[in-house]
Amino acid sequence: MLYPNHYLQILSAALLSLGASLSPSINAVECGDIITEPATLTEDLTCSISDPNSAALTIQGPSGSLYMAGFSLTCSGLDQSNGIVLTGSSGELSTGTINGCNDAVVLSEGGLHTVYGINILLPLDDAIVVSSNSNTVIGNFTLGDGSDSDDGIDINGNYNFISQNVIELSGDEGMEVDGIANTIIDNTITGSDSDGIELDGNFSIFISNTILSNDNSGLVIGGSSCTISNNTVIGSGSSGITLQSLASNNSITQNTSSNNGAYGIYVAGVDTTGNSIVFNTVTGNGIFDLFDLFETEDCSNNNNLWSGNTFSSAYPNCLE
Repeated sequence: MLYPNHYLQILSAALLSLGASLSPSINAVECGDIITEPATLTEDLTCSISDPNSAALTIQGPSGSLYMAGFSLTCSGLDQSNGIVLTGSSGELSTGTINGCNDAVVLSEGGLHTVYGINILLPLDDAIVVSSNSNTVIGNFTLGDGSDSDDGIDINGNYNFISQNVIELSGDEGMEVDGIANTIIDNTITGSDSDGIELDGNFSIFISNTILSNDNSGLVIGGSSCTISNNTVIGSGSSGITLQSLASNNSITQNTSSNNGAYGIYVAGVDTTGNSIVFNTVTGNGIFDLFDLFETEDCSNNNNLWSGNTFSSAYPNCLE
């Protein structure tokens, strides 16, 4: 018969065993390593690797993971490498800082990787490159230099989940989305040297993002069949939300686009058709709040649905 204290002893032993199995192993991590099992960084690393196509560290899934434990990886030398590349599938990277690398983090090959809690400072190219499918990129911070760096997050893969990232001062777009069916929720993009977001991938879900003070347009849409809802676009140098050629059948609802230099919502392509632009708040923009370059004065073209928007000025006047 087991008495209560025996149950507690068994439970304590089980918890200790489980904790040991979940804790990342503390192995020495050195520049150029290929990490094939759970590892923890125990000090800052400075890596001078001269091959720009290589990586300072490689995480190989499915067994490889790196917990940076708040430490940093810095790329140095005359021809810096990429920072950390995740290969295979289901690799994991978390909780640290990456300085001055080409592409700071690359998610490649089989995908299903997870990257969270990473601060990326002054990348020479893109901060995060998502070139594979079904990855999770959440809670990261990127800081470009406003000129020499490239995109904050560059998404070429499909079915990725991108959320709660803060992207500042990218040298090109804050985020460029070319893959299909990516979900992008609750990110903040500020001060990009070009557009805040370039959304070219079809079937994207783009919800509750904040896009502030980017040099060109805030959000440029070139994809089709996307859901674009509850986003805030303020203070863009050009237009807040631009629908360019081939943007079709998108749902653009309940967004705020205000105090942008040119237009609040701008339809810029003759073949931009079938879009539903409804219940948005579009005010205080420099030229017109709503502007459809290819609509007639009586809206007889009816290429796109404009309805229920809150605005002060529109061209043509028949837009609603």
